[in-house]
Amino acid sequence: MSKSKLYGSSSHSGISGQASLTAQEVLEHLFPNQSLLSELDRMSIRSGNRVKGMLAGKRRSSSLGGSQEFADYRPYSPGDDVRRIDWNVYGRTGKAYMRQYWDEQELQVSLYVDVSRSMHFGERNGKKLPYALRLAACLGYMALGGDDRVSIKLFRERIVNELQPLHGRAAVPKLFQFLGEALSLSDSEQKTEQASDADFTNISMPFNSGTALPRRPGSAWVLTDAMFDSGVEETIVSLLAAGQKVVLVHLLSQEEIDPELSGELKLVDSELGTDKDVAIGHKVLKDYKAAVTEFQLKLKRICAERGAVYVFVNTSTPLEETIRHTLLSSQLLNN
Repeated sequence: MSKSKLYGSSSHSGISGQASLTAQEVLEHLFPNQSLLSELDRMSIRSGNRVKGMLAGKRRSSSLGGSQEFADYRPYSPGDDVRRIDWNVYGRTGKAYMRQYWDEQELQVSLYVDVSRSMHFGERNGKKLPYALRLAACLGYMALGGDDRVSIKLFRERIVNELQPLHGRAAVPKLFQFLGEALSLSDSEQKTEQASDADFTNISMPFNSGTALPRRPGSAWVLTDAMFDSGVEETIVSLLAAGQKVVLVHLLSQEEIDPELSGELKLVDSELGTDKDVAIGHKVLKDYKAAVTEFQLKLKRICAERGAVYVFVNTSTPLEETIRHTLLSSQLLNN
């Protein structure tokens, strides 16, 4: 399918009161390398378990229904559909058994993207927020292509924007429009964020609202740099309690992993806005890198203990490589 047929040529109403982007502008924003879409067509999000849903899909659920994937036999009972009798078994045993098949349902994929101040950081090889939004576009595209349901929530200290559940490939334009305009607005929003964002030190805050959590079991992906004092474990627990398979995608820029700093500097906390004078030398950088590694290990340990999946992403890594290797090797995608 050509990209023009896939996405159309019309523009849609914008978000945040801004002028909307055209379809071509959205694609260029989200997919600088549009050949990636062809690869995504061959991939799907792995559910991990059989799922239940309201609409027909391509997932095998825990209910028995009318798909073509065989599940089991059961004895014939008066009133059963005789078309499902396995006559080969009857011929061998003289007893009538019914063929049963797995029902096929859609997977609910919930994408949460951190849009707090620190997610705007990153200059040398790209900022974290644009990377997260493009990754969300890839995940959403794969899910919709597999007849799954997709919802997206952008959060800071609260849910600041959201896209209600979409279903099917026909909803791809709406998905791309929402994320493409969020991407185009990210730089200007950074300059006009509310002062309350400075108090956002607990990531669980936006998840405390009942409307923030998915209403049905599924797969929840949280894309964040995790630059918070607390709340990661509480967030995971809340999503698990809502019946989610939780994936924490931890994004850091190359500057945060391996900063090229030296001398007397004033460092400013991008979340709180506070500053501190620091003399940066070899020992300070060594201690800093050790702290980053320990932070990653802590998040990985929390996820492992709670049954969530931890994925680390360096935003200097091309998005294509993250999709092809990091997510596939973590067994989060089917290819």
